[in-house]
Amino acid sequence: MPNPDAFDIGIRVGTFNLRNFAMPNFQFYDNHDVYTVAEYEAKRDWTADQIDRMNADVIVFQEVFHVQALEEAVRASRTMRHAKIIARDAVRMSSKNTLVPQVAIVTRLPLAQEPIWVCQYSEKVSITPPGYNEPITQITRAVPHVTVTLPNDTKLHVLGLHLKSKRPDYLASEDESNPDDLALATYRSLMRRGADAIAIRHYLNGLLQRNHEPCIVAGDFNDHAYAVSTQLIAGTGRFGKSFYDFQLFDAMRIQTKNDPQRYVAYTYIHDGSLEVLDHVFVSEEFHSESRHQIALVRDVYSLNDHLHTRQPQTSDHGQTVAQFLFKRGHSA
Repeated sequence: MPNPDAFDIGIRVGTFNLRNFAMPNFQFYDNHDVYTVAEYEAKRDWTADQIDRMNADVIVFQEVFHVQALEEAVRASRTMRHAKIIARDAVRMSSKNTLVPQVAIVTRLPLAQEPIWVCQYSEKVSITPPGYNEPITQITRAVPHVTVTLPNDTKLHVLGLHLKSKRPDYLASEDESNPDDLALATYRSLMRRGADAIAIRHYLNGLLQRNHEPCIVAGDFNDHAYAVSTQLIAGTGRFGKSFYDFQLFDAMRIQTKNDPQRYVAYTYIHDGSLEVLDHVFVSEEFHSESRHQIALVRDVYSLNDHLHTRQPQTSDHGQTVAQFLFKRGHSA
């Protein structure tokens, strides 16, 4: 008879920043050339190949301008061509009337319930960056929340995110060559990224508390694992196992196959510096020190060879993939 306590149900979850994924002849940014048909097809085909390399059951995608583009890449892949796509087209940021690409989730695991889009800050959060005429009340990029069913009937929550980048948030009246304006524009981005993180943490508090259904939060955090914004989402600050109920843990740090000599993980290269911006965080149900453990993180790795070739059809981010093993006998 199979051992019900054995960790032998495996799934993979990944995150994939697509880098400006739009249909051809569409002006997604004023300072960026549109894709020709040939350029779009090359990007679509490379994306499909990369999806197959990931071979994940659930993938969180960032920088989706057109759902159609994502659909064509997914359908062109071998491993996810029949998967369910939860996505929406880019929307305009009301405060600056700029087009903002969206986050999407694609899953080949069955949905347990209708997806949720987390868009608004809670009533406790309201920020007005310097120079803005009105407070910001919406998360920069809406967070899709899907619940899927595993082969042992366990419900798994997956949230996909893309926090505001560190790119300075200039006003039309500011001069990018002025260091004072640069400092203020950078501060605006920091405020927005921090407010987004707080909003996501508030949502997670309601989802995680006294709920022992496993949860994974994956995406482009636009900062390293120990940055303040990342740790806000993780819910650190309360120490001891009694507060595991609220917290998330960096899958890279608690993986059982962790071998620092095996490879150097990185998902982004900035001025020659190797960084990890694309993370997978997990709830206490994956942690070996939790009495509620029903799964473990077997391995976390990055697909990043393309970062050194810098071909136009590739992404400027590496893809992070996490492999999980669940107990056969558990269902939630």
